[in-house]
Amino acid sequence: PLFSWHDSKGMVYPMLKMAALGCINSILSSVGWGNSFGHSFHVRGESFYLAKGVSPEIVCLHGHWCSLAYEVYI
Repeated sequence: PLFSWHDSKGMVYPMLKMAALGCINSILSSVGWGNSFGHSFHVRGESFYLAKGVSPEIVCLHGHWCSLAYEVYI
């Protein structure tokens, strides 16, 4: 799976959010782009599904949006 790793015994583990952000921020910082806190990935994911025609109700459920706040980002 995407964002996973194998241990020495071949077991697959998902990468945790903080570990993923740590790797991403290390790369971003090395080129002088600052840091990401994860929210931008969340918003971009929701925007992607809306652009693909997924209903806003499903996007809100998937993104754990409790309001129409997602409309600010699209």
